Amino acid sequence: MKWVDDSKELVDAGETGTYELWSDDWKKGFYPEGNVFCYFGPAWLVNFSMAADTEGSIGYNGGWGATEGPQGFFWGGTWICAAAGTDNQSLVKDIMLQMTTNDDVMKEIIEKDDDFVNNQDVIAEMADSSYSSKILGGQNPLGIYSAGVSKLDLSNLSAYDQGCNEEFQNAMKNYFEGTATKEEALDLFYKAVVEKYPELTY
Repeated sequence: MKWVDDSKELVDAGETGTYELWSDDWKKGFYPEGNVFCYFGPAWLVNFSMAADTEGSIGYNGGWGATEGPQGFFWGGTWICAAAGTDNQSLVKDIMLQMTTNDDVMKEIIEKDDDFVNNQDVIAEMADSSYSSKILGGQNPLGIYSAGVSKLDLSNLSAYDQGCNEEFQNAMKNYFEGTATKEEALDLFYKAVVEKYPELTY
């Protein structure tokens, strides 16, 4: 509940907002007039979600920087899947292997897409290279991202995590905005999770 207590303190102090994730108000900070100090998020937030291709945005002008967060964090990733019954099984296999195990391809993904790949050796090499992120003003963030990954604890990972995280944030928004007590917000969370995942109990 530390996140809840810390977030409530920040909201009460006027140091963070309670805008819904991905809403227009939440995205205003991608531009200078939005007057936002920082966003917390995964590596893909930087290159895919911060309006970096839009002229006038902070990212377009290389105005962001990255730093290691207070704890290890990840949110999804990029997945490739093959269609069952494909006529091109060997070609599909080769594409998947190239995209996931070929060091040169993974370096190219980093350089072209400003992305973080799932290959520790490539990340370590690129973290020590001249690679730089235009969005981050020339900074090489790979060492920072890698340090965050090294702190991840996936021992309790489940298929329910994304949905539970979303419902927890939705419920706690009520507490942050003063429309519910912490206990009432927790009750909203439990009810939402059981509705979303009837097979779960608490």
